[in-house]
Amino acid sequence: MEKYQVGLDRKEELTDKNGIKTEGFSSWRNGVNRKEEKTGESCIKAEGLSRRYRNFRLHGISLEVPAGSIFGLIGRNGAGKTTVMKLLSGHTKKSGGKIWIAGYDMDREPIPARAQIGLMMDEPMFFETRSLWENGMAFGSFYPDFSQDSFRKWLSVFQLKKSAWPGMLSKGERMKFQFAFALSHHPKTLLLDEPTGNLDPVFRKEFLELLQEAVEEEQIGVLFSSHLTTDLEQIADGVALLEQGELIYSDFIESLKSRYCLLKGAPETGNQLKLSREPGIVGIQVSRVGFEALADLENLSPNLQNIMENTVQEEVDLSKWMYYMIRH
Repeated sequence: MEKYQVGLDRKEELTDKNGIKTEGFSSWRNGVNRKEEKTGESCIKAEGLSRRYRNFRLHGISLEVPAGSIFGLIGRNGAGKTTVMKLLSGHTKKSGGKIWIAGYDMDREPIPARAQIGLMMDEPMFFETRSLWENGMAFGSFYPDFSQDSFRKWLSVFQLKKSAWPGMLSKGERMKFQFAFALSHHPKTLLLDEPTGNLDPVFRKEFLELLQEAVEEEQIGVLFSSHLTTDLEQIADGVALLEQGELIYSDFIESLKSRYCLLKGAPETGNQLKLSREPGIVGIQVSRVGFEALADLENLSPNLQNIMENTVQEEVDLSKWMYYMIRH
């Protein structure tokens, strides 16, 4: 089975200092042999990112994740979240657009760019029949800032045995191992594709706390894809919403919650809003007992402002916000 590597161009068999043979890329060995730093405020930046498949198209994705912040990437199944992650990490070739990772142009400087990425994905990324420690030593050799001491520490924190094989681990333990390895090479960027979906509630809380600490201490930029909007409510600084391959919203959560709110009131008022088709109403549901609607406070007509005087206004959570944004 071909394994993911951070290098490029051509494969060759490499033997690291521990005697472990693994497929690598000569250009990685020759391209980065010392720590290189770039200045810049964005850890992740994409402009006009696109990818065409036979039955799906990701089109014109532009987003930015500042250093020291966590952005949630949300959307329904099939919206393109995993495709975005694979494009940003270099797993998948883009059809168009530009990507910068920690200031490095992914097209012009792919090797140092990938060296700045810590990755967690719900698919095999390591040798299934080698120990966790052997995997760490083999794949760590491709990252100039990999630390054996850090790797040992994180394995201990996550209660993972050095002698265990990835093929023996549960899905949750696999995600813990990926996170331990990612933190051990001190990336400037973390790409996390559904990292908490297979974790038990206790460790999920611990994971989120550890992630926040790492972001604050190392000023890492994180793009966090998740169906669990409650997790993002706890830790995310911003949110990006995908729908059918297009990015329909990207901003800080503080801005989102100041712009949108939920309206609730009598069913008669709800029916009135549905008939008037007020542009400030993003989405609405009306039942026999009342209505609920998502209002865009930057797009209120005088009529809607008058109606809102007789309705209850509540802060919107991410789950409700996403529901109305993709169904309007």
